[in-house]
Amino acid sequence: MPYNASLYQEAIENIRSRSQGVASQPRYDLTINFHPDRLTADSTPLLAAIAQDLRIKSQFETGTSNGGLSANGGERWRWEQRVFGGVYDHALNTQRPKYGALNYQCLDVGASPRFGSAHFRLRPHMHQRATFCYPDSYFEPEHFASSDYTQHLIERAEKDQHDALDAYIEAHFHGDIDLATDVEALVLDPIFRNTEVEILARRLPINLEWHSGFKLCVTELSERTDYRGEKYVSLAKDIAKNQILTPDLLGIALQNGGYEEQDVKKVWHYLARFGYQHWSCG
Repeated sequence: MPYNASLYQEAIENIRSRSQGVASQPRYDLTINFHPDRLTADSTPLLAAIAQDLRIKSQFETGTSNGGLSANGGERWRWEQRVFGGVYDHALNTQRPKYGALNYQCLDVGASPRFGSAHFRLRPHMHQRATFCYPDSYFEPEHFASSDYTQHLIERAEKDQHDALDAYIEAHFHGDIDLATDVEALVLDPIFRNTEVEILARRLPINLEWHSGFKLCVTELSERTDYRGEKYVSLAKDIAKNQILTPDLLGIALQNGGYEEQDVKKVWHYLARFGYQHWSCG
């Protein structure tokens, strides 16, 4: 696979020229959140596909995303054109940036749980190939930074009143992300212990770790219909088992229940927002 160092450096320098504040050494983990039990477009388990390629792909390659799907001429393409000065306009899909976040809040579930219950934690040297923005690119942000200027973004994020799921600092990784050399660990929800997800995870050439977990009693959601909507509260109750919602149940709902992916994504938002170190059923 072609590695175009000059292409990536041009993109990074484009962002560095717009960075603000005082330079400092990067000091927070870089993570990529995702759902480990999802299937690829050809119905291959995601972790099995990653084990075959041993690299992390962008939505331009996979056609899938835990956020909005807007690659290949869509909003994502136009955003990258504007932000990176057209550097990627004629790049191969394999050369496009991959997205994650800066874990300045030191969350054990990863920097941006909005996008999944699991995360890859990257090795520190990946800061050299990372750029950042706040808030998420979906909101058309005006504040950007290279790794040595992220303190400015952190200060803005800490002052804002964004919802907890939107408080992350988005990261863009330029160049390949090779599991063996660029990734330190895969961190899973404990609900996946002794499952096919764990079996697949152990085939990867990286450490496997576990975080504190997502778990939510759906009876709590009756007073939270305004968060994503009554439709998704009702759906959460349908998907839950014994009134408890956990990440694996959402994957099962998608694969066997005939639910729409975008609907299940909204249910995940409820679980990620209110089920992280917060549930009240005995």
